[in-house]
Amino acid sequence: MELTMNKSQEFVTPYSDIELKYFRSILMKKIRESEEEIESLHEHLQNIRYSEDENSSSSTHHMADIASDEESVQMYYRLIQRTKSYLKQLHRALQRIENKTYGVCRATGKKIPKERLEIVPHTRYGVEAKLRGLDKMYISPN
Repeated sequence: MELTMNKSQEFVTPYSDIELKYFRSILMKKIRESEEEIESLHEHLQNIRYSEDENSSSSTHHMADIASDEESVQMYYRLIQRTKSYLKQLHRALQRIENKTYGVCRATGKKIPKERLEIVPHTRYGVEAKLRGLDKMYISPN
């Protein structure tokens, strides 16, 4: 299948509107799950902070316990940041659906197979480009 380009020199999606709607539903599900995960992580953080506040009135503090709690807090912050980054990628994929540029490898210009998009719906690269390391060479805001 030969891909065509739009006026901004981006490849036009090889997928039909029905297929794009299908991918949109996958992306929306992942967005909801990610937002719920962020909310849950924030709740865990609040619980740790609350527990620290409760324990701070205790006269028996052990340095290892304090360090462990702080390590947990840092882990939750990293998980939140990672999930927020993933959310941005999901939203960018939705934008590519709107722009009709979804499903085209940014490195090779080839169609990204449906099976790959079902597994990694936010991807901008086909397996061939990933295996060749081309995804590291092409920096694109989309």
